[in-house]
Amino acid sequence: MQELLNIDIGHLLSRQDHADFISPAEFENFAPRYGQAFEEFQAVLRDKKSPITLSFGEEAAIPRIKELARELGEKYDNVLLLGIGGSALGARAVLQFLHGPFYNLEQHSHPRLFILDNLDPVLVNKAVGVIDMARTAIIYTSKSGSTPETAAQFIYFYNRYKEAGGRLEDIVIICDPGDNGINHIARQLNCRLLHIPRDLPGRYSVLSSVGFLPAEVTGTDSARLLAGAATAHQSIADTPLQQNALFALGTCLYELAVKGKSIHVLFNYSSMLYEFGLWFVQLWAESLGKRLSLDGKEIHAGTTPLASLGATDQHSILQLFKEGPADKVLGFVTIENQPVDITLPEAFPGEKEYAYFTGHTMGRQLSIEQLATEMTLVGAGKPCYRVTLREISPEVLGALFYFYEALVVYTGRLWNINPFDQPGVEEGKNITYALMGRQDYSQKRPAYQEAVSRYQKEGVRLKV
Repeated sequence: MQELLNIDIGHLLSRQDHADFISPAEFENFAPRYGQAFEEFQAVLRDKKSPITLSFGEEAAIPRIKELARELGEKYDNVLLLGIGGSALGARAVLQFLHGPFYNLEQHSHPRLFILDNLDPVLVNKAVGVIDMARTAIIYTSKSGSTPETAAQFIYFYNRYKEAGGRLEDIVIICDPGDNGINHIARQLNCRLLHIPRDLPGRYSVLSSVGFLPAEVTGTDSARLLAGAATAHQSIADTPLQQNALFALGTCLYELAVKGKSIHVLFNYSSMLYEFGLWFVQLWAESLGKRLSLDGKEIHAGTTPLASLGATDQHSILQLFKEGPADKVLGFVTIENQPVDITLPEAFPGEKEYAYFTGHTMGRQLSIEQLATEMTLVGAGKPCYRVTLREISPEVLGALFYFYEALVVYTGRLWNINPFDQPGVEEGKNITYALMGRQDYSQKRPAYQEAVSRYQKEGVRLKV
């Protein structure tokens, strides 16, 4: 069977010693220099000791998730998913890739799925205006159970749901199995409760109930997502160094970062991949952007991720990519076999700017534009790689999720950092908890209030 993903790293390399690419000598040195680290990583994967392999233990929960999705679909016209970051981005990527951006406008037998990933009051108010809460099920996803943005959303919609006569036992809570407030609330409500594996960080949790339940609600077989991930896992864990796509790509990206390529662009050539690009941005940034190494040295690891959409962004940010600073490596993601294509009929045969389209397809044009963009960037000295997806299917998406998760974890090993924590976001949460009046942060409130006052005084305000 044709592989699910095909990885081409050829244009990260240079036949000459070009400073912006990986030289032949450097590439030849990858195995002796990094081979042991990668083989140790492979062993951890094979032994299912990496947090990302916890997803495979979720297979046992799929029958229950399927039944829950079926029950929600029979009772409700809408499902409202409340989450932020890893609790929402994966579900968005699944919905967009497998159903497209117009899912809620189409006629089908499954509920509409609304995903609110911000507590912006304007956004929330707009949602209230289009969702009948009496016909809406609520899924509340928060790994910690205390994420302040999602907790605020849940309080608001929980009350609206009750006012609309909603059945509290049908609320679904997805969270960590710890002894925390959200588990207490779930028991108090006697509602549906699904647990995320304790050691599976939220941004890696799409291949768990976090992604599986929204997938099943919209008619996607989550077992197929997991099967694709298992295929990618086997390839990464078992393929020897010399043929291993993840070893080659991950090591190239690390070496290019050391050379000053501080921005990692993922240029997705399908609108179905738009939300996947946003999922990638969180995964890459939160996992690799670390101040300290594992041995306590201040290294400021990581590269800045950026998601772009082809062909749309050829007419916006491409100019910067080609002629701006030489600080980027670009990955292109394309789909080989589209489920549909559109052939262009003849029109305006007397106009040379239009006549040449006759008989061509939109898919063919998109493919040509992707290749042309990649070639011109490489020609301008910008290193590029390409990931080709076999098709739009759950298996392919599951493989793509797992490949990038594993890529991040291996790259984190080369940086010698922890790719599973996120210390940089904790201080902002603590300030929020204290200033919003959370009881167990009351001792910190005076210091934070003083710091806020001092910070505000330092502002320089100018009028327009």
